[in-house]
Amino acid sequence: MSRQLTVAAAQMGPVARAETRSQVVDRLIAMLNTAHQAGATLVVFPELALTTFFPRWVIDDPEELESYFETEMPGNET
Repeated sequence: MSRQLTVAAAQMGPVARAETRSQVVDRLIAMLNTAHQAGATLVVFPELALTTFFPRWVIDDPEELESYFETEMPGNET
């Protein structure tokens, strides 16, 4: 018995520092829909799909730094 699986690798641009989590999730959902319409049954996103790569900036404010980390999964936006 064989099973066909169509896999899509999501190639996404960077997440801007000012982009909200909700904006990012909306973009990911749009990419999922596009992949589904192309026949994909599994979509793989990069490891930093939900947040910007924050180490490229010096962030002295602990509250701002904490905002990049999830406190629960799934969260309100995810």
